[in-house]
Amino acid sequence: MRALRLGFALASLALVASARFAPLGAQRVQLEVAPPASVDDWPTVTTDNLLADSKIQTLLKSGFPTEIRFRLELWRKGRFWFDDLRDKTEWGVLVQYDPTTRMYNVVRRMGTQLHENFGGFPTPAAADAQFGAPLKIELRPMSRGRYYYNLVVDERTLTESDLDALQQWLNGPTAPGKGNPITAVRSGLGIILSRVLGGDKRHFEARSGELTIR
Repeated sequence: MRALRLGFALASLALVASARFAPLGAQRVQLEVAPPASVDDWPTVTTDNLLADSKIQTLLKSGFPTEIRFRLELWRKGRFWFDDLRDKTEWGVLVQYDPTTRMYNVVRRMGTQLHENFGGFPTPAAADAQFGAPLKIELRPMSRGRYYYNLVVDERTLTESDLDALQQWLNGPTAPGKGNPITAVRSGLGIILSRVLGGDKRHFEARSGELTIR
């Protein structure tokens, strides 16, 4: 078995590379990607404060779900200027507020399959902490070379135009639960609010330190 030796572009990166962003009116968003510690290990992804933005919380409370899409990319360092994307894994999180229970429901999908239904949480922070906890992703190098991971996160609030597709998904065989916020969203006040506030979209990226396989 080949030995996995970790090397880093900058010593200050240690084993974890993180990206922190501070949109106006929100706590600092944090993304962290930890490379595998051995040949038998997987990279670990951790996030925080993706639901901390006040605009997202207002839209959530008004019945507009938040969709967060994650993509972890494995890149091989090139000899000159161009790196090579070798593989990637995608997954998603959907957060909905249920006004009847006053809970924030969270589900996670890996590919097209429902992976985890976390249930309900009393606050956005509690929901954020659940899906943002360290997650092992099955993605690692299969040949010799210098590699790094790049985490891409796209977050958006689903607006009126997205509701039909969401309704169909919720009614499908893998629906996370019986209740959903669509009825509340289709109320006149909800539609007006969505047009005034607009669907919020945010994009984040974080890169890990380098690892070398010999």
